[in-house]
Amino acid sequence: MSQGTIRIRGARQHNLKNLDLDIRTGELTVVTGPSGSGKSSLVFDTLFAEGQRRYVETFSAYARQFLERMDKPAVDRVEGVPPAIAIDQTNPVRSSRSTVGTMTELNDHLKLLFARAASLFDRVTAQPVRHDTPDTIYAQLQERVGSSDVRLAITFPVELPASATPTEVEQWLSVSGFTKVQAERVVDVSAIGVALGSDPNSAKHARKAKGRSSELGSDPEATVSKRKVLDVVADRFRLGNAERARVLEAIEVALKHGCGRMTVYLLDAPPTDVGAEPVIWKFSTGLHCPESNLRYTDPIGSMFSFNSAVGACDTCRGFGRVIGVDYGLVIPNDKLTLRAGAIKPIQTPAWKEAQDDLMRHAEAEGIPRDTPWNKLSPEQQHWVIHGSPHWRGQWNQHWFGVKRFFEYLETKSYKMHIRVLLSKYRSYTSCPDCGGARLKTESLLWRIGSKADADAVLAPKQRFMPQGVRWTRDQLEALPGLCLHDLMQLPMDRLRLFFATMQLAQLNPGVSEADHKTLKLLFEEISTRLKYLCEVGIGYLTLDRQSRTLSGGEVQRINLTTALGTSLVNTLFVLDEPSIGLHPRDMHRIIKAMQRLVDAGNTLVVVEHDPAVMLAADRMIDMGPGPGERGGQIVFDGTTADLRNADTLTGAYLGGRKTVGMGFKRLVAASTPRLILEGACDHNLKHVTVQIPLQRLVCITGVSG
Repeated sequence: MSQGTIRIRGARQHNLKNLDLDIRTGELTVVTGPSGSGKSSLVFDTLFAEGQRRYVETFSAYARQFLERMDKPAVDRVEGVPPAIAIDQTNPVRSSRSTVGTMTELNDHLKLLFARAASLFDRVTAQPVRHDTPDTIYAQLQERVGSSDVRLAITFPVELPASATPTEVEQWLSVSGFTKVQAERVVDVSAIGVALGSDPNSAKHARKAKGRSSELGSDPEATVSKRKVLDVVADRFRLGNAERARVLEAIEVALKHGCGRMTVYLLDAPPTDVGAEPVIWKFSTGLHCPESNLRYTDPIGSMFSFNSAVGACDTCRGFGRVIGVDYGLVIPNDKLTLRAGAIKPIQTPAWKEAQDDLMRHAEAEGIPRDTPWNKLSPEQQHWVIHGSPHWRGQWNQHWFGVKRFFEYLETKSYKMHIRVLLSKYRSYTSCPDCGGARLKTESLLWRIGSKADADAVLAPKQRFMPQGVRWTRDQLEALPGLCLHDLMQLPMDRLRLFFATMQLAQLNPGVSEADHKTLKLLFEEISTRLKYLCEVGIGYLTLDRQSRTLSGGEVQRINLTTALGTSLVNTLFVLDEPSIGLHPRDMHRIIKAMQRLVDAGNTLVVVEHDPAVMLAADRMIDMGPGPGERGGQIVFDGTTADLRNADTLTGAYLGGRKTVGMGFKRLVAASTPRLILEGACDHNLKHVTVQIPLQRLVCITGVSG
C-alpha cells in the first residue's frame, strides 16, 4: 500500500484540547495513556466515527436506513481517512442462535463442504449410501466376484396382486418380453415399499397403507391386503466370460423396469443349509439404500445449517434446547425417601392427594417407600417418574407417574397459580429429538473424513450418536469420519488437526475438475481461518459455543481473525485493548495477527497499555498528562524506544523509573472464613475442589481457557 496520511485538525470531542494529529497509513499505531486521558475520544469517537460516517454516506438513502449511523464528531476536519472497522471489547450478541461458528463464518464453509464432499450412511443399517450407476454396479460386481467364475442372475422386482394366478403371471411375462422368474414372495400391503414394486406410485400407496394400518390399531394382522412380488430375470451369465457391454445392458434393463432397483442372485454359491436364504446383492439408483428401502434427498448447503428451516430440528427449531420439566428441580434432594418427600411438587396441601396415591400404589407394587431416592434401582425410579405400565387412564387404579402429573398441570395452565407452579420446575433441557445437535437426523447421517482422521482427534466412544437411528454403538464407532455435530464439539485446535491430516483427494474422488477446485477453495479457507483462530490463542473454543457466553477479549480476537480471513485491504482497523484476558504466554500471537493485517496493506490504530504491544508498534502516541480535565493532550509522539526516556507517566513506568507497588498484604490464617467449592465440573473443570478466603483480595490466574 502506498504511504498516505490521515490528517485530524481541531479535535474537540469530549475532553480533547483542540488536537491536530497526522497518522501515517499502513502502520501499527498504539495510543496509550492514563485512564480518562482521551484515548477512546480520539481513536473511537473521532477517528473511527468520521471514517464510519463517511463510508455509510456513500450508500443510497434507502440503504442508509438499515445501517448504524454515527453522529459527526466535534472536529474541524478529517482528511484521508479510509473505511473504518472498530473491534472493541463489547459483546453485542444476545441471541442463542449466534455461535463461534457463525461469528467466524466457519459454519457457512462447513455446510458447503458437507453438501459437496460428505458421505451418507443409512439410518437403519449404517451402510454407505451412494448414487449407483450401471458402471459403478458393474465395478462392484467385479470386486465382489473377484477371480472366481460364478454365474449371476440380474433381476428386477415386479409387483402384482397376491391373487394373481400362475397363468396370469406367465401372460404378463410374455407381454413384457421376459420369460423367467428367479424368485417369488408375498408381502403385506404396508410393506409395499420393501417389495420394490415396479409401480411408480408404490411408495405413495405404502404411505397410505401405513396410515390406515396405524389407524386400525397395533394389531400386526390388521393389513388391508397382500401383494405378490416377482424377481424377473433380465439376464444370466458368468461374469468372467460375459462381455462388458452385455452386463451393462442387463443392468440398465433391470434398473429401467425395476424403477431404479435391481437384485443380483449368486447362482453358484456354495451349498448351504436347507431353507437358508440365497446369496443376493441389492442395488439401486439415487440416494437409496436397497437393504432398508429408505430414500434420501440430495444434500444442499441449508440442510447443514441450524439457522435454516431445511436443516433445523423441528422440535427445538435449531436452538438445541427446549423448555421442559427439570427432574433435578422436581427431586432436589436425592437423599430423601418417597415418604419423606423426595417428590417436591406434591408435598403441598393442595397436592397431598397425589402423595397419598404414590404411597398407596408404591406399597402395592413393592416399591420401597423408606429408601433414599439415590438408592432406588433405575427400574423403580422409572416407575415413579413415568408411572405404572398398566396405567390406562384410570387415575385411582394405578400410579400415573410424575410425568403425567405435569402433563395434567399443563391442561390447567390457564390458571395463574398453575403457571406459577409450573415455572418453578421448568428449565432448559437438551432437545429430545436432536440430542442438542440442533439439526435434523438426516443431516447428521452425513460424515466427512476417514476413520484414521477421526481417531486422531476424537475417541470413538466420544462420538455423537444421532437420535432416531437404529445403529448400535459398535456400528457407530466403526463408521469413518465425523458428523457435523462432532466437528462442532471439537476444540478448534483439534479441528485444525483434523483438517490438516485429511486428504482432499479422498473426500470425493469422483467429482469433476470444477467441483474439485471448489472443494479445494473451501478446504483452504477453513484451514486458514482455523489457523488464525489458533494463532490468537482461542483454539480451546468450540464452534457450538454460544457467542453471548464469550468474554470481551475472546469476542475481540474472533473479530480480528474474521477480518484476517476476509482479506480486507486499505482499511482502517481500530482496536480497543486486544490483549485483555490474554495470558502473557500468548501475547506474541495477537501481535502477529495485527502485524499480518498491516502487511496486507491496512492501517491499525490500537488503544493499549500492554508493554508487549507497545514494543511492536511502529509509532507511539501518549495521551495525558492526567485523566479528565487534566487530559486531552498529546504528551508524546514517537517510537517506543524514545518513550522510555520521555518525561511522561507512561514513559516513567515503561523505562523502569517507576514501578507498581505490592501494596498491603493481609494474612490468610487458618481461622479466616472460606467459601468452599466441592466437585466443580462445569465446562472443562475436572471435579475441582477449592477454598476461597473471604474478606480478602483473591486472584485467579492461568492461561486462556
